[in-house]
This record gives sequence, C-alpha cells and structure tokens, in this order.
Amino acid sequence: MGCSEGKHKKKPNKNIRMSKPFEERQKEKKYEIKIVLLGEAAVGKSSLVLRFCNDKFEDKYKVTIGGAYSVKNVKLKNGDSLKLHIWDTGGQEKFRAMANLYYKDSVAAILVYDVTNSKSFESLDFWIKELNQNVGNDNFIFAMAGNKCDLPLEDKKISSNQAKNFCKENNIQVFNETSAKNGFGVKDLFNSLAQKVYDIQKNEEK
Repeated sequence: MGCSEGKHKKKPNKNIRMSKPFEERQKEKKYEIKIVLLGEAAVGKSSLVLRFCNDKFEDKYKVTIGGAYSVKNVKLKNGDSLKLHIWDTGGQEKFRAMANLYYKDSVAAILVYDVTNSKSFESLDFWIKELNQNVGNDNFIFAMAGNKCDLPLEDKKISSNQAKNFCKENNIQVFNETSAKNGFGVKDLFNSLAQKVYDIQKNEEK
C-alpha cells in the first residue's frame, strides 16, 4: 500500500471529506478521509507519519514548516479500502496560527505528546479547545499518541493511566503509546482511528 509525501507549505485540499452519497461509495468500496496531527514541536509527529507510511525512521530532527502532506491506503476489517489524507502540522508557536488551514475539513485529529515531556502533554488542552471551537463537526474524532515510549522508563513523565484518564475526560476515543523509532503501536494507532471514523461515518449515512 503506497504512500506519497508532499513538500512543506503545500496548501491543503479543502474538499477532502466523505462527501459522496453512501450508496454510491458502497458500490465503490473505496473511501477517503482527512486527518491532522497536532502537538508541540519535536514530539515526533512527522516521525509517526513516516513510520506509518514508509516504515522508516530518521534520527535527525527536521522542523515542519507549516504542514506536510501524506497519503496512505489502509484495509478495513470488512475488506473495504480507506485512503487517509494525512496533514502533519508544525508544532512551533509561530506556526499555530496556520494550523486551521490544515485541520479545516478534517474528520479526525491525532494529538501527539512526548511521554518524557510534561509540557507537551499539558499543551494538548489548547488543541482540544481549538478544535472543539472551530471544527464544527459533531462526529469529529480525537485520537492521542504518547510517543517516544522506547525511551528509558525512568525518563517517563506521563504514565499510561494518567493518559487514559485524560482521554476519558476529553472524549478521546483512540489512544496508543507509540514509538516512531521502533514502530511500536504506530500501525495500531492509525488503523484503529481509521476504523473508528469509518464506522461512525457509515452509521451516520445509513
């Protein structure tokens, strides 16, 4: 299953949604959704996308300027195909004002934090509030990734239970601790989110 990655600063496609009538899409057995990754700089958003799409990891940190675009096809439990249009956003403060360009028309977001960085976890409150105020989609789905779980346990600042409680309090429906470095939990995160979005959209359009 292929994946393509665009250049930085590429303008997001404003029309990517499950917009076709359900009956028409049911015949095609192919669906597509737009998702966005949000979080502080250096938590590993780009690395998660690279691992999921290309099964690769790069040690050298590269700043995402604005947003980067990737596409990945996944197979759902019933055999249907779902194309994920993935927008990875820059986490630096100066890029926050641009984020709405990338989460507009998205149906789901993956909030990413670094399990060894308490500040990166605390910053997720901002993104939850931002999306709740501006997305305007009652069926919008939140997922969360506690990245860098491969690092030594003594460096871990956010426990799994703390993260799970946060998910319950904020209606985050998908959560995985992940390691973009070794791949742990990455496929499960994206595939679980894709299945969740598909199930909700399909049920809504019956």
